[in-house]
Amino acid sequence: MVNTKIRYQKAVLIMCLALILVAFSVAILGGCATSSKNGRLQGNKAVTELFENQQILPDHSYYFNGFSAIPYVIVGIDNQYTLNSSAWRPVRPDPDLLKQLITRMEIVYSGIPQGAWIMGPNDERLGIWFSTERQTAVRLKEDNSVLLAAPVPPRMGGGP
Repeated sequence: MVNTKIRYQKAVLIMCLALILVAFSVAILGGCATSSKNGRLQGNKAVTELFENQQILPDHSYYFNGFSAIPYVIVGIDNQYTLNSSAWRPVRPDPDLLKQLITRMEIVYSGIPQGAWIMGPNDERLGIWFSTERQTAVRLKEDNSVLLAAPVPPRMGGGP
C-alpha cells in the first residue's frame, strides 16, 4: 500500500512538472513570436526579371557584398529603410553596370543567381535581393534599419 502511494505521488509530481514545463515553453515561444523582428527572403521570379532586365527601382538604394567586379549579392533597399552593416558597399544604380555585374556573377559562380523580396517581420517588403544564395538572416530594427547577414561566398566554377 505504501509502495502504491509513493508511486502515485511520483506520478502526480511528474505530471505537475510536465505541465509547468509545457506552460513555460508556450509562454517563452509565444513571447518570441510576438516580439520577433526577424524577416526572411521570399524568392520571386518578378524580382529575378527586374535584375535580368536591368530595371532600377527609383525608390531604392543599391548595395553589394563580395568583390566589386563580381559581387556575391546585389540588394536594393527601399528608401524607407537604411541598410545597417559595414559588410555592404553602395553601388550606383546604373543599368549598364548592373548588366555587367550580373553577367559576371552568372559566368563565375556555379549557381544561377535569382531574385527575392527581402521581407520584414510583418511581411512588409524591405527591398530586393539577387544572388546564388537563397537565404540569409534578415532583421528589422526599431529605427527602420535593416540588418542583412553577409552571405557565404558562392562556389566558383560557373560558366555558360
